[in-house]
Amino acid sequence: MSATPRTPVPQSLDGPLPMTLPRLADKKRLGEPIVMVTAYDYPSAQVAQEAGVDMVLVGDSGAMTVLGYPSTVPVSTDEMLMLTAAVRRGMQTPLLVADLPFGSYEASDQQAITTAQRFIKEGGADAVKIERGGTSVQRGLAIVEAGIPVMGHVGLTPQTATALGGHRAQGRNASQALAVAHDAVALQQAGCFAVVLEAIPAAVTEALMTQMEVPVIGIGAGDATDGQVLVFHDLLGIYDGHVARFVKRYEDVRAHMVAGVAQYADDVRNRRFPAPEHFYSIDDEELARFAAGFKTERPAD
Repeated sequence: MSATPRTPVPQSLDGPLPMTLPRLADKKRLGEPIVMVTAYDYPSAQVAQEAGVDMVLVGDSGAMTVLGYPSTVPVSTDEMLMLTAAVRRGMQTPLLVADLPFGSYEASDQQAITTAQRFIKEGGADAVKIERGGTSVQRGLAIVEAGIPVMGHVGLTPQTATALGGHRAQGRNASQALAVAHDAVALQQAGCFAVVLEAIPAAVTEALMTQMEVPVIGIGAGDATDGQVLVFHDLLGIYDGHVARFVKRYEDVRAHMVAGVAQYADDVRNRRFPAPEHFYSIDDEELARFAAGFKTERPAD
């Protein structure tokens, strides 16, 4: 398989330029598509770094893809902080955004600020992401006023998917579409530096984009947005769970992983591994000295 050419990442004399909020705004102004992926650990962060993406989201989707929970709801702040810190250690230039997990910011402005501060101080995030409009708009405003950049998220919001009728597209009738649009604009007015639109009709996105002055990142929201985000494990075919309609799989990594481990197991069971090239050696004289010493140290029968 031939390598796919990649768009060059902007460079300085010291290497790739770090992504910043002003640079994101410039990309929107210039019409340059913004690339965002999720990542949940050190190796996937390294891949995102080398691939030259613009932003990395430590999404609470990691609750399902790497922690094995049935939904995003059970994941704790401490678990999300652990994942965020691991991603931070694996990358330098993409902007790092961390999801605030369910139950960690809704109760009050102070709770929201305290949780967001932990993700900046302990997790090394550059920004945090919150879901929904409504009271979340006020929480976003409080976090922004505390000096922490916030990304909003409307449409299908997994943390409240049960209330939305499950993981299904939103905004497919006029009242729903107006609610999504109202929430997106409200988050923008609250000072969010960007907004994610998830699983809404492309035509609704096109209409909404005329009112959006900040970068808009789409996931299942058509092609009119300023950028796109996909879950790392979905786009690479690592996760064996449900795959949404909006996902495009670029690799089938899980199948290769299973095949590799199965081959290893077969080699061990048939004594093909380890082979001599995997052994460490010892000088013959040292081996003889070892054998003599080991023999004298053995307890008598």
